[in-house]
Amino acid sequence: MTEIANPLSKDGIRGVIPPLVSTFAPDGSLDLELFRGELKFMEAAGVTLAVVGGSTGSGDELSAEELRQLVAEATKHSKIQIIAGVITTTTRDAILRGQKAKEGGARALMLGPPIYTTPSAEGLDRFIQDVYEATGLPIVYYNHFFNPPSVMQRIAKLPGVICVKEVALEPVAELVQTVGDRVAIAAGADSVNIASFLFGAHASISGVNTVIPKEYGEIFAAHVAGDYVRGRELTEKIAPLAREMIKPANFPARVKFAINLLGRNVGSPRKPSGDLAVEDQQNIRAALKFAGLIN
Repeated sequence: MTEIANPLSKDGIRGVIPPLVSTFAPDGSLDLELFRGELKFMEAAGVTLAVVGGSTGSGDELSAEELRQLVAEATKHSKIQIIAGVITTTTRDAILRGQKAKEGGARALMLGPPIYTTPSAEGLDRFIQDVYEATGLPIVYYNHFFNPPSVMQRIAKLPGVICVKEVALEPVAELVQTVGDRVAIAAGADSVNIASFLFGAHASISGVNTVIPKEYGEIFAAHVAGDYVRGRELTEKIAPLAREMIKPANFPARVKFAINLLGRNVGSPRKPSGDLAVEDQQNIRAALKFAGLIN
């Protein structure tokens, strides 16, 4: 295992953590100039920790080298600490992606389960351990396939795992209660993360954070202040937008459409994503208006 000088710790995973979009030119190649624009916006919004190459960032569509390039851009052109997303099918490719991300300056990996396959319990544990041992980067495990809390509790005890990301609300509470002293618990219940914070989640890693990081930062600040009346009011304003963002059809094109409506140019998705239905466009626009973010 190759160690890094300053790996992320579980105590460093706090607050609002946006999974950044990956920006593409019309021909599908990376557009790093647009990406630098998003980095500048995120820093101005107070973001200090972000994910590059998560599902919001089209991580499954990136090559290992493209992941390295995006991580390197983020570490070179911003002070934001980077967790690199690893979404792939095999241990071999996950290790390659993790090593490339490390070359780019990532301080941790957000590792999802292998896509298109369902390994045994032993196979999943070994997958996580092999990536950790080969890269030396701490692991945020992303429960993308809705494993039950018993599986997440087991994973939380593996060496190198510093955080688990849970997308369903009720399991967040159970994980906080059972392994929250061992690992950080990150919530991904976009429209009700104020409840996740109340249950004890340490952080939020959600696509809606990428669209409105400042507004979601205000929700987290309300939680820190113990002002749940304020937190609920703020949540109700953005909940329709959050619900639009998490619909699986044509994701993450939905996120990019919303960001572009807000005046930040993040380009178009890689095909075949994109070409949002008129109804989806109308719903997203209406949700942004409801939140008071556009006229």
